[in-house]
Amino acid sequence: MKTRIAMALTVLAGASSAALADPSALSLLFPFNSNDTTGWTQSMARNDDGSSNNIPLGFDFCFYQENRNNLWINNNGNLTFNGPLSSFTSTGFPIGTPMIAPFWADVDTRNTTDADTNLVWHRTFGAPGNQVFVVTWDSVGWFANQNGQRNTFQVAIAENENQWGTNLNIAFSYGRMDWTTGQASGGGPFGGVAATVGANQGDGIRFSQLGRFGQDGNAYDGAFGDVDGVNFLEYRTFFFNGCDGDVPAPGVLALVGLGGLVAGRRRR
Repeated sequence: MKTRIAMALTVLAGASSAALADPSALSLLFPFNSNDTTGWTQSMARNDDGSSNNIPLGFDFCFYQENRNNLWINNNGNLTFNGPLSSFTSTGFPIGTPMIAPFWADVDTRNTTDADTNLVWHRTFGAPGNQVFVVTWDSVGWFANQNGQRNTFQVAIAENENQWGTNLNIAFSYGRMDWTTGQASGGGPFGGVAATVGANQGDGIRFSQLGRFGQDGNAYDGAFGDVDGVNFLEYRTFFFNGCDGDVPAPGVLALVGLGGLVAGRRRR
């Protein structure tokens, strides 16, 4: 079932990014400093198509009217709840796998040349009753073993169903985004099978899809239009209704343009 996603706009002030190897990481909803990872846990070793161990959240997260309390972080830009996922070529939603995908594409973190961390990190913020589990893909490269172009993005899931507004408990946040596709998906760094951004319940019906991103530039014509430009995501944060999958179905999206209006981006 295709559904339209409503958008609302809020403007946030950008922060200073001096002294960071990748300044865009400070633009994330939960800022990440690759020079000081204190408090963060490396989610997995350097890999291609790997996953973390099962991670207990320490709280109940409402996902399409079902409480989830553990998950897997997958190197290829997504979280899953029923087991790890190694699929490196994304598909559009809906699919049969419950998933939250800030950027499902063929991430490869094995290259250490001129990288910030080129790794995946996670951390829990907040006190019981108001906890947020955050995963950051920091300046990650693409398959096969490439990091000439890198992406920085983040997903946050909240214990409080209204963490970022009424029924908004999932956040996607983006720094610099330079690629969309790995070589095994028919592209590199663009072209081929486009990356998928959204949330999927797994029942073949309920899902929220922001778009399919497969090219350079800012082009964006909605969730189900042509292949979109990855730079549309840069320096923006998107909030989803991950709990109430019925009204509206599958979710409500709020768009936050960091440092400017919807079409604007903060200076690098």
